[in-house]
Amino acid sequence: MKRIMITVAGLAAVCVLGMSSTVQAAEEPDNHINKLIRGWTNVATFWLEIPKQMYVVSQQRDAAVGLLFGPFKGLGFGIARLGAGLYKGLLFWLPKFESIVDPPIVWPFEEAGTLASK
Repeated sequence: MKRIMITVAGLAAVCVLGMSSTVQAAEEPDNHINKLIRGWTNVATFWLEIPKQMYVVSQQRDAAVGLLFGPFKGLGFGIARLGAGLYKGLLFWLPKFESIVDPPIVWPFEEAGTLASK
């Protein structure tokens, strides 16, 4: 009976430790390959900031304001995302560093309108 209890406790501990490392990895995958992929994804998709910011400004203010000022805001955010993508894509081998843009890729629209908000 004592042997079964020790086995069950050991299995429970392994399960809990395994789940905690999975959750931590899901929150912030920060290895070199992920930094490389995020960097070159930002380089390839920086231009999407223009329609994204047109949408965000339209939602925050008015459709006319979004059509007039959204492209300028998107151009600024896009240039920043391009620079951050080049930085991450070329220097992916460096140790951990803070993200320059937030969100790390352009398309999470629920977090739209943020850049370097940390």
